[in-house]
Amino acid sequence: MSKEGPGELDKVFKALGNVTRRRILQLLAQDARYPYELSKVLGSNYRGILKHLDALQEAGLVERYHGESELGPDRVYYRLNARFGLSTTILPDVFTVRLTRREKTSRILIPKGFIIPEARPDVSAVKRLLSELGKVNKRLVSIDEERMRFTSLRGKIIRKIEEIMDQSEWDEESCQKVRALIDPIRQRPSDPQEDPHDIWTETVKQTIKLFESLFESHGNIITKKSQDDTEEDEDEEFVVRPD
Repeated sequence: MSKEGPGELDKVFKALGNVTRRRILQLLAQDARYPYELSKVLGSNYRGILKHLDALQEAGLVERYHGESELGPDRVYYRLNARFGLSTTILPDVFTVRLTRREKTSRILIPKGFIIPEARPDVSAVKRLLSELGKVNKRLVSIDEERMRFTSLRGKIIRKIEEIMDQSEWDEESCQKVRALIDPIRQRPSDPQEDPHDIWTETVKQTIKLFESLFESHGNIITKKSQDDTEEDEDEEFVVRPD
């Protein structure tokens, strides 16, 4: 997939909004398949499967290629064309769409404490694999819950910053600059090799600098108004007439 934009995300959500397309992706995640094979496995009309594949291809989720067939002429196969995680969080003060990419050439490092047992056709091997799968599922649930907590906390902090901007009565252009800096979407690295901590460090520097300039300019306005009021008071002449 190319660099994402609002239009591309809309296509991805539209493609994933159909249950048949999600089942197609589930099958293609296991192995490349040709359309007629998909139609038989899913029990769906062949032309309908082609339309679903076109929609998935337009969204950048699958790609087609010509492969050899042992039963006759070459066939058109479809395979996954993207490796990413997509999550949506909707909470009070929070609405985020998170897209995490993984390059095809990057290695997947197994976290410490997890193993992938050797696959053998016996009951003990299956038990070990199921045990590891249970550990992974439990860890994923824990990560999701923790991410929800921190996402909620991030939303509350951003809301507090919004309150400060409202109290300071800044102009909309200045507020938009601040929002652009603290936007969670902006803080995701476009380059997988880029350190997210470096991005946030630079974001903090830019945000603080912007706040300092805004508070300073706002303070100058207040001081100027106060001086103007004083000057007006000095210019005014009060005459007390005796009764």
